[in-house]
Amino acid sequence: MSIVAYYVEVDAAQLAALRAKPPLVRHMREDPRFAGAAMMDVDQDWQVLSWLASPTKRSETCHHAAATAGGQDAEQVRRVVARLGCRPPPPGDDLLLDAIEGRGEERDHDPALNFGLGGARVFPPEAVRRIAVTFSQFPLSAFRGAFDRETMARMHVGGMDWWQEEDSVRDEFLVPSFVRLSEFYQHAAQAGHYVLVFHL
Repeated sequence: MSIVAYYVEVDAAQLAALRAKPPLVRHMREDPRFAGAAMMDVDQDWQVLSWLASPTKRSETCHHAAATAGGQDAEQVRRVVARLGCRPPPPGDDLLLDAIEGRGEERDHDPALNFGLGGARVFPPEAVRRIAVTFSQFPLSAFRGAFDRETMARMHVGGMDWWQEEDSVRDEFLVPSFVRLSEFYQHAAQAGHYVLVFHL
């Protein structure tokens, strides 16, 4: 099943309206109550964007691939981890990973905002500002540098056939998508708005 990540920027009153009637999210453009609100998606590329931006995601994906290959044999899993070069996740929070995938604790997801696959992740304005700063400080060279089709194929990143993709997909699609998401959070931060992340 293909899962798309959506991002919604709203103020407090608009958030309350969505909590009262979640289907309104599909009609925000036509509803005057949602003037100034915005919604975007990155199609199915959210897993690829997070892998390129987040060492935590790369560590998780590598260890998952090792566990899948090694099965129930712990020693075999350790050998696969060594062969794949899996690194431990870095310490501390990973705000880009949270922002791209909508991760968070259970309390961070609002069950009233269930658009299809569970409650949306709600980032309040202060969290949005921190995320915007993190995006602004993240060098695109690091994003581009993590792009390696051979490694991504071995890790089954995003469920795509990276052996068949061209290297040009990085700068033609993935970098612009990441920049657009960064700009989305920058705008929400400047407006003092909330950001919701959900999947359909």
